[in-house]
Amino acid sequence: MSLKLKITLGVAVGLMMILFISFTLVYYMFIRVTTNGEADLLKEKARTLLLRDLPNHPEYWRNNSQLDELLIPQEMLRYVAPNGEVIYQVSSETVLLNYPPAYVNKDTVNVETASDGIFVFVKMPVFKEGHQVATLEIGRSLRRLDQYADMLVSVLLLTSTGTLILALIGGYFYTNVLFQPLQHFVATMQNIEESGSFRHIDLQTKDSNDELMKLGATFNRMIDRLQDMFLKQEQFLADASHELRTPLTIIESYASLLRRWALHDEKLREEALEAIIAESAHLKQLTQNLLSLTDVVRQNCEQGITFDLLPLAEQTAASLRLTSGREIEVVRQLEPDAEELLMTGDSHQIRQLLIILLDNALKYSGRKVMLTIGLLENKWVVLQVTDYGIGIAESDIPHLFDRFYRSDKARNRKQGGVGLGLAIALHIVQKHGGAIEVESRVGQGTTVTAKLLKACQ
Repeated sequence: MSLKLKITLGVAVGLMMILFISFTLVYYMFIRVTTNGEADLLKEKARTLLLRDLPNHPEYWRNNSQLDELLIPQEMLRYVAPNGEVIYQVSSETVLLNYPPAYVNKDTVNVETASDGIFVFVKMPVFKEGHQVATLEIGRSLRRLDQYADMLVSVLLLTSTGTLILALIGGYFYTNVLFQPLQHFVATMQNIEESGSFRHIDLQTKDSNDELMKLGATFNRMIDRLQDMFLKQEQFLADASHELRTPLTIIESYASLLRRWALHDEKLREEALEAIIAESAHLKQLTQNLLSLTDVVRQNCEQGITFDLLPLAEQTAASLRLTSGREIEVVRQLEPDAEELLMTGDSHQIRQLLIILLDNALKYSGRKVMLTIGLLENKWVVLQVTDYGIGIAESDIPHLFDRFYRSDKARNRKQGGVGLGLAIALHIVQKHGGAIEVESRVGQGTTVTAKLLKACQ
C-alpha cells in the first residue's frame, strides 16, 4: 500500500471516528435535553393538579371531563394507593397503561425507552392533613420525539456518508498535489540508482520553507558531499596505486637484475640490494602513513585525556634534534609564571602532529627550526613551526593538504616524502576542533600554524 493511500485512508478513518463521537454526543444531548424539558412540564402539571386537592375531590376522576383540560393526547394520569392499587386513572394513550404503577414518597422522574417509543413518567406524593395518602403519576409518550430522533439519525448518517466521500475524494487529490514533489524525489533517486550518476533534485521553489523543500535541499547537499567524496576516493585510489606501483616496479626490476646478472658482480649486487632496501623502506613508510591516516580519520576526541603540552613538545623536539643533528628552538609565548600548558585531547596524535611539522621543516631547510607554543584567548592552543628554507610556491599552498600532493620544488621523492604527512596533520587538527594554515615565500622560508581547542570536545 502506497504512503499516499495510507494517508488518505488514515485521514478518512480519523474523520469517521470524530464524526461518530460528535454525532453520538449530538444525539445523546438532543434526547437528554428534550426528555428533561418534557419531565419539567409534567412536574408543573402535577403540581397544578395537586393544588386542586385531589384527595377530597374524587369527582374529578369519575367525570373525565373534569381533567380534559389538562389531559393532552398521548398522556396518562393515575392515582395510586399506598398498597400499589390504582384507585383512579385516565389515559389518551393505551400503551402507557402497560407500565406498572408505583407508590413513591418523593418526587420521581423515570424515562423508559422501548421499541415503540420513549416514555416519561413523573410521580409525586399526595398529602392529606400532613400524611401521604397516595401517589399522583403522570405519564407521557414521546412518540413525536422518537420520530424526530429517527430523522436526526438519518440526517447524521447522510451527513457522515457525504463527508466521508468528500474527504476521500478531496484527500486523494490533495495527497496527489502534496506528494508530487516527493514522487519527483523518488524518480530522481531511482535514476541515480540505475545510472550510477550523481544528480540534483530540481526544486521548484527554493525559498519555500516547507518540509519537502528542506528534504530536497538536504538531499542535494548530501549528493554534493557524496560526489566530492567519490571524486576524492577515486583520486586517492589513483594516487595510492601510483605511489605503490613505483617502489614495487623498482624492487621487481632490481630483483630480476639480481637473478640474471648480479650473482657474480659484487658492485651490481650491492647497488641492487641498496635500491631494494631503500624502496622497501619507502613502501613501508607509505603503508604506515596510509594506516595512520585511516586511524586519524576514524578517531575522535571523545576519549581525550588531559595532559601537559610543554614537556611533550620539549621531548619531541629533543628526539628530532638527536636524530637529525639539527637545531630546533622551542619558544614559549605564555605567561611568565606559566609552568604548564594543560590541554585535553589525544597526546599521541599531538606528538605525531609535531613530528610531521618539524620533520617537514627540517627536510626543506638547512638552518635552525623554531617551534613556538602559545595560548589564544585561553581557549586555543597555538603551535607554530617556522623554517628558513626553500619555501613553497604560492600556487602550491592550497594543495599542500591533499593526499599524495608534492610540489616540484619542495615535495619530491628524493627527500623521502610520500605526500601524506600534511594530510594526516590536517585530520589531527580537525579532530581537535582546530584549523591549520601555511604561510610561505620562495627562498625565504615557511611558517605552519596549527590552532587547537584547549579542551577538545
